Amino acid sequence: MAPLDRNTNGNSSGSRFFYGWRVVVAASVMGSIGVGVTISGFSVFFLPIREELGISATAMSLILSLAWAQSGLIAPLTGWMADRIGTRILIFWGGMITSLGLIALSFGTNFWHLLIVYSLIVAIGRTVGITPTLMITINQWFVDKKAIAMTIVGTSFTAGGAVLIPLLSIASAAVGWRTTIFLCGGVVALVTIPVTLVVRSRPEDLGIQPDGLVNGGYIDGNLHGQTKIGTRDFTVKESVSTRAFWCLLVGLALRVSVADVIVIHQIPMMVWKGVSEQTAALYMSIAFALMIPLRLSLGVVAQHIAPKKILSGAMGLGSLGTILFVSLDGSKAVSCLVLSLAIIEGISVLNWIAIGDYFGRARFGTISGIMTIFYSIGALIAPVISGWLFDQTNSYFWVLLITTGLLLLSSVAFGFASEPTLGATRTKSQIPL
Repeated sequence: MAPLDRNTNGNSSGSRFFYGWRVVVAASVMGSIGVGVTISGFSVFFLPIREELGISATAMSLILSLAWAQSGLIAPLTGWMADRIGTRILIFWGGMITSLGLIALSFGTNFWHLLIVYSLIVAIGRTVGITPTLMITINQWFVDKKAIAMTIVGTSFTAGGAVLIPLLSIASAAVGWRTTIFLCGGVVALVTIPVTLVVRSRPEDLGIQPDGLVNGGYIDGNLHGQTKIGTRDFTVKESVSTRAFWCLLVGLALRVSVADVIVIHQIPMMVWKGVSEQTAALYMSIAFALMIPLRLSLGVVAQHIAPKKILSGAMGLGSLGTILFVSLDGSKAVSCLVLSLAIIEGISVLNWIAIGDYFGRARFGTISGIMTIFYSIGALIAPVISGWLFDQTNSYFWVLLITTGLLLLSSVAFGFASEPTLGATRTKSQIPL
């Protein structure tokens, strides 16, 4: 059947530029600033806040890890709200809450103030307005180009860290962490307003369809939206009964826990090795810059190499990097830690590709949501324990030794995550949707 005609908001001769790509650009800007300020770049303030307020490494780790972990606990609620009221309003209010939270954080005077403002107000605003809401928006706008659209937005999160980490470090040294965080709050508000003016919750709001198609059409002989349907769809019960589910879950939980330990403690770890704070921030920025080509290329690589093999190998390389960081000194040691973090975080998208490949589309959200709860718990506990170990020993030796072991276990878990098969009596037509 002939390709579809497109309406003027899609890809017709009247307007060849599909509006969804504007949404991608707007979401990328929001994501790069929001994630760069509230997650990856916020580690820059770890030592300055500790030194001024006299907060222990354990307490500071709790503040950051609680903020990052809670997103996994309220993300299901955010998704439910997005389905009912749309993502546009969530992006606006989430961005404004994040902005006000950062401004309030700049006046912080003690541990409890920081915990309430950053770990609750800023974190909730970020979860509602930035992650996962931006990805939910992109999922509404694209079907056939979903992978590339999500890759672009996901990479923007990393790019934001690469650009903002050195800038925040320089600003913090020049005008102090309080002024820097206050200004960040203002920037988030200024970005949120134009982004909200561009973004629409779904293409139907403009009278068009995902990818700019007309209802009921075909593309190159295939019914739109059916070109990438997998051959298997597991129920939740069937999924959790497979070895693959538990191997992916263990591998994912360990990978995220170690990644959060390194991201939160990376600058203090480098300072422990004798590197200045600003130099450490530059190295951290390089780590996030290296993640960009990794994330952009993995979608192509995963079409030729099984994701579990890449995940398993990457975790092995990550463990080698952390143990070399302990063993070496100077720039060689720091380079090993940078490469380790870039690999561990750079391949993160493959976790979700593997889940989709193994268990299909029908229960993808529920299955990934279950895994999110588990790895959020690890993301909360691991950085706090790491901070406590440093407080007790004034060294990151045992922290890095343990993280090396966890990465090796993650590698083994991913290696055993063989693709599951449905029972012989099940056929696709029998699978409940």
